This record gives sequence, structure tokens and C-alpha cells, in this order.
Amino acid sequence: MNLLVTCEHGGNEVPREYRGLFRGAERALESHRGWDPGALELAERIAEELGVPLVAATVSRLVVDLNRSLSNRAVLSEWTRRLDGAGRTRLMARYYGPHREAVERLVRRLGRRGRAVHIAVHSFTPVLRGARRDADIGLLYDPTRGPERELCGAWRAALGGLRVRMNYPYRGTSDGLTSALRRRHGVRRYAGIELEVNQRLVRGPGWTRVQMAIVGSLRRVRESGAVPPERPCP
Repeated sequence: MNLLVTCEHGGNEVPREYRGLFRGAERALESHRGWDPGALELAERIAEELGVPLVAATVSRLVVDLNRSLSNRAVLSEWTRRLDGAGRTRLMARYYGPHREAVERLVRRLGRRGRAVHIAVHSFTPVLRGARRDADIGLLYDPTRGPERELCGAWRAALGGLRVRMNYPYRGTSDGLTSALRRRHGVRRYAGIELEVNQRLVRGPGWTRVQMAIVGSLRRVRESGAVPPERPCP
């Protein structure tokens, strides 16, 4: 597989010029609203262990959510929606555009060699609005795209010992970076999977072991040829 890894919510940094907007927002920035704890560490481990490219960001999703379309109101938070038009344009040009463009370039480059397989790494809070999430791992994909469905099926089987649910705790077809890339690239050139990890595991004593289990399972899926890459166009 022509793998690439991304992490859209790897940190909760607020660039200096926007810190005034976030006075009093420290709790939100530290919470799951501000970032995905553990996601960057896991993404870096996957990329290093498997020798694949990584595109990651550490600016808080409350500054700008790199996993949302520009048309989605949630791309900005209640804090950055205070910016005027010029301020919003500058924010997008400095943080949103460069991340999206870097991923797009990699997808196109890998797609010239066959199918680019994109793993977008995220983590989710164990409890949301009083409801407990009952999975360790979520694999998000588009069920209508065969390679994504097959890859997730093989990956789930390889993740023995962990509770894995498909398209949970979110739908793989919801607004996000993988959905946007699917619209630009056909099934022969692109497969996008969002890997969601329960933050309960991130905070637990076995987090390193969980990371290595995820890496090992993905390595086995890749080596098994469960989803062979498309041949490059002549």
C-alpha cells in the first residue's frame, strides 16, 4: 500500500496573534474540544515504524479545524468567529491552506504510483454528553468504496484484543478531510480511513503497548496484500 498518515488535531497551540481571543478559554483548549490527546504521538509512531510520510498540525482545532470544510460553520470556533473577513482570510492562508495543500500533494504523488491509502489519526473522548463510548478503536470509512471497506475489515480482524467498531463514534462519510479527498480522487487512486482511538487508552498505563498493537496490525494488513494498490496508469 502507498500509505500516508495525517494528524489534523495534534495539539492545542494558539498562535501568538490569536491569544487575546482565547483569554479565559484555557479549560476548553485543554479539553477534547481543543485537540485530540494521543493522536500526534500515535501518528508519529505509525509513520516512523512503517516508514511512511506524515503531515501533522499542532494548532488547536478551536483556532481553525483542519478537518472541516470551509463551508462548515465549525471550521471556526466561537472564539475565532470574532475575526473580521480579512482576519479570517489570513488565518486560513497561514494554517488551513498549507495543511490541506500538503496532504493533497502527497495524495497526488502517491496516486501516480497506484492507490494512495490515507490514514487520518484522531482520538475521541470516552464520555460525550453523559453517554459512554463502548469501543477502543473506531475505523471510519465510506462503505460504498470497496477498497476502504476491505481494508477496514482486514484491519479490524488484525486488531485482536481491542474492541473495534466500524464508522464509530462518527460516520466515515461525515464532513472531513477524507471525505473532501474522496470527492477529488476516484476509488482507483484514493482510499481514506479515519483511525479513532479512545482517549481512555491514551491516558492508561498500556498506551505504548496499544500503539505498537495498532502499528503491528497495520503492518500485517499491508504485508498481506488485503487491498492491493491499483497499477499506475501507463
